[in-house]
Amino acid sequence: MLFMRTARKVVQSDDGKTFGDRLRVLRKAQGLTQGELGQIVGVSTRAVCSYERNECDPPVHVLVGLGSALNVSLDDILGRSGGTSLKQEPAPRRWMRKIEQIQKLPEHKQKAIVQVLDMALKSAT
Repeated sequence: MLFMRTARKVVQSDDGKTFGDRLRVLRKAQGLTQGELGQIVGVSTRAVCSYERNECDPPVHVLVGLGSALNVSLDDILGRSGGTSLKQEPAPRRWMRKIEQIQKLPEHKQKAIVQVLDMALKSAT
């Protein structure tokens, strides 16, 4: 018996983006790698990559986890709301990771970084 793999139909929403496109944009907006998102949701890096490439659809329980991890509604992630709107969050994850990296530095280097940030903020306002 010969099995043939048929082409998978990829559905685009009104904005012309596929689920995978939206997932990638939302993941990057949160400053997460595919591996980090997979770890949070409980799937492999390869699974996240497959979702982003529209090779397969995530099961419902993974969809719920993706929405939670990316801080968006399921309507947003599925493209049903006319556009994505990230929920308000105290600070993006990538900022928190940078802060954690800075906290591991010696105190004199932390102070130097704070001085640079202070100068940048003053010139930006």
